[in-house]
Amino acid sequence: MKSMTSYYYLVADSAPGGIVSLPKRRRRAQYLIQLVEEFLLTPHFTSKYLLHPFNLYPILDQEEHSLRKDAKLLYQLSKRCKNNSSTALIQNSSSAITPHAGTQVLRQTFEEYGKERGSAIMRQKSPATNHSISPVKPSPAMTMRDMNNQIVLNILEYKAHLEYLHREAFEGEESFAKTLRKVLESVLNDSTHEDSEESASNARNRAGRYGRDSDGGKRIAELLAKYMDAVFKSTKGSLAPFSMRNAIGASTEMSPQKLSVIGYNDSEELQLAVLDLFRHIQSKDVFEAFYRQDLAKRLLLNKSTSIDAERSFVYKLKSECGSGYTSKMEGMFKDIELSKDVMSNYTAHLSGLENSANTGTNDSDASHVLDMDVQVLTTGYWPVHPQYPDIILPKIMLNKRADFDAFYKSKYQGRRIAWQNSLGSCIVKANFPKLDGPRELNVSLCQALVLMCFNLDESGDERALTIGHIMEKTGISDRNEAERVLQSLSMGREGTRVLCRLENQNSSEDMHDDGVNSESSTPRKKHKVIRKSISDTDLFTFNSNFSSNQRRIRITNIQMKETASDRKKTHESVILDRLHLIDAAIVRIMKARKTLEHRDLLGEVMNQLKFPAAAVDIKKRIESLIEREYLERVEGNISSYNYLA
Repeated sequence: MKSMTSYYYLVADSAPGGIVSLPKRRRRAQYLIQLVEEFLLTPHFTSKYLLHPFNLYPILDQEEHSLRKDAKLLYQLSKRCKNNSSTALIQNSSSAITPHAGTQVLRQTFEEYGKERGSAIMRQKSPATNHSISPVKPSPAMTMRDMNNQIVLNILEYKAHLEYLHREAFEGEESFAKTLRKVLESVLNDSTHEDSEESASNARNRAGRYGRDSDGGKRIAELLAKYMDAVFKSTKGSLAPFSMRNAIGASTEMSPQKLSVIGYNDSEELQLAVLDLFRHIQSKDVFEAFYRQDLAKRLLLNKSTSIDAERSFVYKLKSECGSGYTSKMEGMFKDIELSKDVMSNYTAHLSGLENSANTGTNDSDASHVLDMDVQVLTTGYWPVHPQYPDIILPKIMLNKRADFDAFYKSKYQGRRIAWQNSLGSCIVKANFPKLDGPRELNVSLCQALVLMCFNLDESGDERALTIGHIMEKTGISDRNEAERVLQSLSMGREGTRVLCRLENQNSSEDMHDDGVNSESSTPRKKHKVIRKSISDTDLFTFNSNFSSNQRRIRITNIQMKETASDRKKTHESVILDRLHLIDAAIVRIMKARKTLEHRDLLGEVMNQLKFPAAAVDIKKRIESLIEREYLERVEGNISSYNYLA
C-alpha cells in the first residue's frame, strides 16, 4: 500500500496546475481501481504477458462448461483496459472512459489462436507451440479415407468450439464474429498447411493470404464431399465423432452439449453443420464435381441409406448456391423418377403382348422369364462410366434388350440408347451340392457373366478356367476389371466365396510358410502370405463346398479405388470449366462497357467470379480472346481493350 500511495501522489503532482486535492474518501476506491486498470492491467494485457500463447491457449482450449468462465473473465478484463490517461481521470471524474483497447488485443490473439489450431488440424497433428502438447499420431488401423474423414470431423468440432467461445465467452460481440469468419476462411482456403520448420510468426503472416500460394479451398472441398459420401452410405446415418483432444490436444472429452451443437446425432443438424462449413469454402465448384460423382454411384448402385436425406441436402445446396449449381444433381433424381414411369409403361406393354398372344402354344417367348429393370439416364447429368462394348451377353438377355429398345424408340422417337454394362446388376439363382434349395446371388453384370462360365458342360464335369479363358468367354476386355470380379467371387469375405482359386506353385515363389527367410537364416514369426493378385496360370473352379444360411447373398464387387490420376482428372475438368467461366465473364463485361482499362477489367472480372482466380490466369484468358478476335487492344494504349462485335 505504501508504494501505491507514493505512485498516486506522483501522478497527482504531474497534473497541470500543481498538486490537486485528493478525492473524497467515498470515491477513493473507484480511482484506485481505475489506476490499477490503467497502470497494471492495460500494460500487461498484451501478447507478451497475459495474452501470451502459453497463458492464453490453455484457457481457450478448455472444453468443460464449468471451466469456460476463465475465458469469459478474460473477456470482461479486456473491456476494463483504458486508452486515456489517469491524470485526465483525476482532473475530470466525469470524463468518458474509452474501453475496448484490450478487447482489440484479445481479438487479435484470438485470431492467431484460431488460425494456429485450424492449421494444426489440416496438418493432421497437434500444433507445435511452446506449451506442452504432444503430437497426435493416427491409429495404424486407419485408412487414408478414415484419416480424411477425421480431418472433416475435427474441423467441424473446431468450428463449433470457436462458435461456443464467441457466443458464451465473448458474449456474441460482432467484432469477434467477423474475426471468426476471417479465421475460418483463412484456415479452409489456405493451401500452406504443410509441416515445415518455419517460425510461428511467419506462419501467422502468411495465413489468410489468397494468392497463387492458396488453393482456394480445393483440398477441404474434396474432403468435405468424400465425408458426405461416407455419411450417406453409412447405416448409422453419420460417423462417430472424434474428440476435440485429437485436434487441439485438450485433455478432456467433448461434452454432450458440444455434441448436440455439432449435431452428429441428427442427420438434419449434421447437414446444416456441413453446409455452414461449406459457406466459407471458395472452391465450391470442386465440391460439386466430387460430390456429383459420388452421388451418381450411390444412386445407381443403391448404396444410399436415405433418398430423402440426399434430396434435402441437394435442396440446401440449391438455396445456398443457386439452381445452376445443382441442376445436374437434380437431373439425376429426375432420371430416377422418370425411369420408374418408363418401366411401369413397359410392364403394361409386355402385359398387353402376353394377353394378346395365343395361349394354346407352348412357345410363349422364353425371354419373358427374365425380369429386367431399366434406368434411363440423361447423358449430360451423369459422369462417364466404362461401357465394355465387346461384352458377350446371354441370348435371353439380348432378347430382352431388343424388346426394350423397340418399345423405347416407338415411344420416344429420335432418342438413342447406349447401354452401360459396367453399371448393371443381376440376381443369379445358383444350386450348391451341400445346400437344400437354390440360393439367390445379388451380383453385378460382369460377376453374373463370370459365374455362368462355370455351368456344368454337356458331360457334367466341372470346369477349371484361367483368367484368359474367362475374359474370352465373357468379352470383358479390361484385365483389371476381370481381376476385381474374380477376387470378389473367390477371395471375398466368408459366405461369398462361390469360386475356388487354385494357385500355380511357380507363381508363389515369394511365399514362405516355414517361417524362415530364404535370404537369411534368422527365424521369424510363422504366417501365411495370401497373394491377392491373379496370374495368368491360376485356375478357378466352382466351389462345391460352399455353404451359407442366407437365401439371398449379396456379393459386392471390388470397386476400383480412386487413384491420384482420377483425382487429377477431376481437378482438371474443374479448371477447364473455370476457363470457360472466365471467358464468359470477360466477354459479358466488355460487351457492356465496350472499352475498358486492364486494371478495371481485372477488378470487375474478379468481382463476378464465384471462385478464386489469379490475375495471371485472367490475363491469359484475355490474350486468348484477343487471338480469337473477341477483343482488341486500343491503338496507342496497350493497357486498354476494345470489344469487337
